[in-house]
This record gives sequence, C-alpha cells and structure tokens, in this order.
Amino acid sequence: MKKIIISLGAVFLSFSMFSQTKEDYKGTLNLVKEAFNKKEGSLIYQKFSSNLKKELQEASFKKMIDSLHSDKGKMSGYELIMEEEKEKNYLVEFDNGTMLILIHLSPKGEISLFNIKDY
Repeated sequence: MKKIIISLGAVFLSFSMFSQTKEDYKGTLNLVKEAFNKKEGSLIYQKFSSNLKKELQEASFKKMIDSLHSDKGKMSGYELIMEEEKEKNYLVEFDNGTMLILIHLSPKGEISLFNIKDY
C-alpha cells in the first residue's frame, strides 16, 4: 500500500513540476506588460526559450515592440479568452486598441511561443 501511495505521489509531483500554472502565466504576462510599457523589449526577450531566440533576433524583437508601443500605446490589461494544449490566447487592452497575444511557457517557465496579432 505504501508503494502505491508513494508512486502516485511521485506521479502527481512530476506533473506539477513540469506543467505551468495560471499563476506562472500571470507572472509572465505581468512581466510582459511592465517591460512593454517601459519599452524594454530585452526584458521580455530574456524570458524566451533558446529555440525561440534562434527564430527571432533580439534587435528585431525590440524594434517590433517599440513600433507596437508607438502605435498602440501602453498595455493596460489582459484577459485569458482561449486555452489550448500548446498555447494560451489573451485579449490585451492597449491605450489605442485591442490585440491578441498567443503564448506558451515551457516546462522551465520560459516563453516558447510568443505572437502578438490583431484581434
């Protein structure tokens, strides 16, 4: 009986260690919001996984963030509108409009998918 309880405990512990919670996403989106509003795209970029960094150069990302900030203004809030296995979709309010952020966190808590698009 003890072996079964220990085995089940280990399984649940492994799931909790490798899956990201709502709080993990909230913390990441708060970081994105703060960095975006300060025009510090490099802070967001530092949270990217190594695979995402290979796909997107930091200078290009920072330029995109600065351009988006100039166009939409500050980010005022976000709300989860759809949750899929590989990504979460957040509706993001800006001073001058609304956009959608698609995001996924890796088991390490890094951003492995980050896409901002019109809503």
